[in-house]
Amino acid sequence: MWGVITSQESTRGGESLQITVGINCPSCGSRIDVGEGDRIVICPGCEKVYVVVGPGGVKEMAYRMVITEEGARKAARRWFRRGAKSFHLRREARIVELYPVYLPFWRFLVRGLGMVLGYNVTYVKDSNGNLRRSETPEEKTVIKDYDWTLIACDAGDIGIRRLRNLEGEVIESSDEFPTYEPTTSKDAAMDATVREITEMILREAGVQNITEKWTYVIPRNASLLYYPIWIVRYTFREKMYFLTVDGVTGEVLSGRAPGEPLFRALALSGGAALGGALSSLVVLGKEVGVMMFFMGLALFLMSYRFFRHGSEIVEGDFPRPASPGKKLFMSMMLGGGR
Repeated sequence: MWGVITSQESTRGGESLQITVGINCPSCGSRIDVGEGDRIVICPGCEKVYVVVGPGGVKEMAYRMVITEEGARKAARRWFRRGAKSFHLRREARIVELYPVYLPFWRFLVRGLGMVLGYNVTYVKDSNGNLRRSETPEEKTVIKDYDWTLIACDAGDIGIRRLRNLEGEVIESSDEFPTYEPTTSKDAAMDATVREITEMILREAGVQNITEKWTYVIPRNASLLYYPIWIVRYTFREKMYFLTVDGVTGEVLSGRAPGEPLFRALALSGGAALGGALSSLVVLGKEVGVMMFFMGLALFLMSYRFFRHGSEIVEGDFPRPASPGKKLFMSMMLGGGR
């Protein structure tokens, strides 16, 4: 839990005088005293952590476009040849539109703190060869700095939400190319950042079953970064697709492409065969057999999902709900609840 308190200063005779400010906690109403030099204060009532910030504005910057139009075209052609895309894509795809834009991203430097209590589940064999469930208590502490970005505008369904690259040559203005204006406020972006960093802290703690947790996300710096992107639109067999290319590194950030039917058929047949083989191991015993059966079922469900949705390959920050097979497999691997 976190919050922000704006510091106040007064001047008299040309000298800056620090004022101790007393405010009410927005959560519980308790009095919080903000003294000279305080950067972090804790409410004595609800123990919520607040960060004291000054009244300064948000720093804005832009990175220079490094990749040329021909470089973006070559990056797209290389992407056509990778992965489970159609074998015919590299020969039949026709790029019909290619243009640069600058997209705004909120960039936050934050420190994540967390303490997580819980237990991990393992399975061990006893002297009789039976598989027994074992619970190991865990107590993990996470202290880590994060350089986090979130897109600050509605750029449509292009599959870019966060930046992978955070290095580039800073320029004074991005007016040379079309530039999207930010539509997401800093506070809204910070709220989303806090939620996502909190989830990362819990994942990095590595505790399978959490019983208690304390997490804090402390913002240290905020800026607005305008980042260069190439938008590439292409056709394949009378259907329109797209991809995006990083204007600094030349990497493909997101895109949609037709899948290869052969890969879909192999995935379904291979997953069915291997899943059936694992499921047949139910004869090994009660606990081991049940585990093998569900692992085989999960593998089959995941292969079927690829067969069903593999007609289009999607890369980037698109929302994808977890498949039933994946959820079932992870629940078996992590041991579930008590």
